[in-house]
Amino acid sequence: MVAPRRPLVGREAERAVVRARVAAARAGHGGTLLVTGEAGIGKSRLLAEVADVAAAAGLGVLTGRAVAGGGAYRPLAEALAPPLRDAPLPESPRLRPFRAALARLVPGAAVDGPAGTPAGPALDAAVVLGEGVLALLAALHPDGAVLVLDDLHWADADTHDLLAYLAGAVGRVPVVLALGARDDEGPAEAGDPVAALATLVAHPDVTVLRPARLDAGQVAALVASDGTGRAAVDDLVRRSEGLPFLVAELLDAGDGTVPPSWTALVARRLATLPATARVVLDAAAVAPGDPDHRLLAAATGVGGDAVLDGLRAAVGAGLLVAARDHLTWRHALTRDAVLAALLPTDRAAVSARVAIALEARDAPGDREAAADRHAESGDHRRAVALLLDLARRDADRGALGHADELLRRAGALGAAPGRVAAERVRVLTLRGAAADALALGEAALGDVAGDEHAELCLRLARAAVLAGRYGEADEWVGRAARPDDPRSLVLGADAAYGAGATAVAAPRAQEAVAAADAALIRDGNSEVAATLCEALLVLARCAVASPDSAPDADALVRRAAAVAAEHGLAPWRVEALFSLGARRMSRGDTGAADLHAARDLAERHGMLARAAQADLLRADAALHVHGPRAALAILHPAIEQLGRLRLATLQGTAELFAAASTALTGDRAGAEALLARASTRADLPADIAVLGPLVPALTALLAHDLPRAADLVDRAVPAVLAHRSAAPVPFYGLWPLLRTAVGDRDAEARDRLRGHPVLIAVPNRAALVYADAVAAGRAGRAAEADALVAAAATELADWPWWHRLLRTIVLDAAVRDGWGDPVPALRADLAVHERGDDAGSRALARTCRDLLRAAGAPTRRSGDGVAPELRRLGVTAREAEVLALVVEHRTNADIAARLHLSTRTVETHVARLLAKTGTTDRVGLRAWALDR
Repeated sequence: MVAPRRPLVGREAERAVVRARVAAARAGHGGTLLVTGEAGIGKSRLLAEVADVAAAAGLGVLTGRAVAGGGAYRPLAEALAPPLRDAPLPESPRLRPFRAALARLVPGAAVDGPAGTPAGPALDAAVVLGEGVLALLAALHPDGAVLVLDDLHWADADTHDLLAYLAGAVGRVPVVLALGARDDEGPAEAGDPVAALATLVAHPDVTVLRPARLDAGQVAALVASDGTGRAAVDDLVRRSEGLPFLVAELLDAGDGTVPPSWTALVARRLATLPATARVVLDAAAVAPGDPDHRLLAAATGVGGDAVLDGLRAAVGAGLLVAARDHLTWRHALTRDAVLAALLPTDRAAVSARVAIALEARDAPGDREAAADRHAESGDHRRAVALLLDLARRDADRGALGHADELLRRAGALGAAPGRVAAERVRVLTLRGAAADALALGEAALGDVAGDEHAELCLRLARAAVLAGRYGEADEWVGRAARPDDPRSLVLGADAAYGAGATAVAAPRAQEAVAAADAALIRDGNSEVAATLCEALLVLARCAVASPDSAPDADALVRRAAAVAAEHGLAPWRVEALFSLGARRMSRGDTGAADLHAARDLAERHGMLARAAQADLLRADAALHVHGPRAALAILHPAIEQLGRLRLATLQGTAELFAAASTALTGDRAGAEALLARASTRADLPADIAVLGPLVPALTALLAHDLPRAADLVDRAVPAVLAHRSAAPVPFYGLWPLLRTAVGDRDAEARDRLRGHPVLIAVPNRAALVYADAVAAGRAGRAAEADALVAAAATELADWPWWHRLLRTIVLDAAVRDGWGDPVPALRADLAVHERGDDAGSRALARTCRDLLRAAGAPTRRSGDGVAPELRRLGVTAREAEVLALVVEHRTNADIAARLHLSTRTVETHVARLLAKTGTTDRVGLRAWALDR
């Protein structure tokens, strides 16, 4: 029989908050309630009220609770399990990117083994899993849900991190988090509940409810609701001290002498139990969670029937209660009192037996609980062995906070310090805390020797590579003293490549491939296969240092993909397909089926950073093929997603790409805003940060201000090209082309780019050919210039929008220097630009018209080129051209030269624009135009 629920007394203010929060969720705005206070204050009763109000309002209700030693995400897993126990995860586009992350919570959602997962941008597990939980709740309960999670003073670090993220995220969805936790001192296994809850308590989006103790009138109301009048109110107030739970327990204690304390009351109830029942209950108190008769039979050696008799006796004594389909403790205070009654020696003996039974049962959370019980019994070696194994498993599935928590507990026990330190270095590295990993690992080196020393050094080398401390990485590889280990070789190659020493990296990578091949034949395990994949990909990157070796690089990458597929290493297969797709896209295969396959596979396996990087490459291809608007259609959703995932570095990269594309639409203010946001992001790679100065350079190029564009590009590109492993961003080719166009150290720029790895990208290679054409035409070698122009045009056949942009520079040189036949190309490009409806298209069309006039072949407009808002004010086509140049900060003399007008005519047009727009000077006119 389920214990009856007494009415909620003295909680009117809290109930009002609950009703308001549920009503807000019904309106689409979620929130978080944290009910906290001392044991017995009525937290669980108030959470039950939240569930009742939510259910009455038509919201879905999911409930779970933490238990000591329950493992990572225990309360969330318990809450989400019932609706998914007999059904698969729902299918939805919003949920798809998070299915792999949800495998940590949802039964039956497996992911491939993560042996040797590639390094990449560190995803915050709490953010990814939090977004997954919100997407899952939306699929399960579209109208809203309440997630009730109790006993969070027992919860692990990852659960607290996840809840801290959700607390700030549920405001945009109809989800209420209703959380409960003690804030008094808990048992030792729980750590420090106050510290664990500090983040939630201080969170600006969390409403904290701290129910007070009952006063005399409220106790009287609770006594009246009981209907028995068996105890004087004054006596109950004194003995219960206003704790609702103790009021109820003392009411249930019966007539006669009431013990002076809760501990004494429990002791009296324990004394009524038969000896066998007491043995069973002691084991139940030491074991985690609710009493399980099968586990208790194994832990006590008492027969199954006798265990059941003992549990019935405990229910009869008021120590346990029936709750739906299982038994539970009447209250956490009851279990605490039973534990307190055990002598330390008895508790150690019971803990040892319970630990063995938990290992044999091996249900979720049992191995962690067993480790705690082994530690209580004094068997630290076995406890550490279990904690290490659990930490590895948690790290492999992304529960890095809990993994680190387990390892800290293992370290405190003092057994196997070298293995514990090596695993902590790995976990900290995976968390993106490479500097912390290096400090911790170096401090632990004095405690280890032999194989443990070598393993720790290799893990420190990996951390150093990820931290960009390539010299240190080499030193750690040397200190490992395992020169023939494939991992030593591949780490050495990766460090040299990261430092830009590709000539050193390539032979090291070749040795790594050979050593990993031999080891794979000998051992055949997935760890060695992962090392081989890594070595092949490093060697392929080194091969790219010479564009002539591209086919060999492709073969290496294809082999890495095949090895990964054969050994079930999905993350490495993603890396290989991504590398292959990126290279093919650079060479003009803008469809890049490999890249799309890599993106889909990355999303399916939760590699959301790599999926986002694939989107950036797709956007880059869209810009060069279809123009900036096509790129922005991909970039804006990517920026939003990266912001939610807190991938600041990738978000900054996406914002830089978006700033460049926005500049090319003619939206200067929008480009500057994106550039400003990008500049606040952390740790942008040097070869990506170069895009910052390129954004205003693209604005100048769009305005056909070639000297300014050349100057801005010159400030950024040369320094990046010094690094041979720079990403082949397709903007680099602008540098020699613009320098050649303006005649500023042009031969030096062309020679500097010639032979550089960035020429693997078609736009860079073609821009260099165009630069050679401009130089040849200026030198009077017209036939050579024409041949080079034709060659560049062939290269750019699959990149039409970018081709037209580059061609404005080349055709300007042809008109100015008098070579070639620029008129047909100008007319063809003009026809395309006039079909565009943004400021960028209008600016490019204006450039084409200017060049046609300069070539003596003026053309009639296919439209007046005036935006509708300007047309309504009576602005003419010529005035619109003048306005555009005023916005670009051009002087009247500059405008006159550009439009082939007199300075007085320009002054007249400016005066008319001031009158038509209602502005008083050029600054106001410029601001007016930018606002539109």
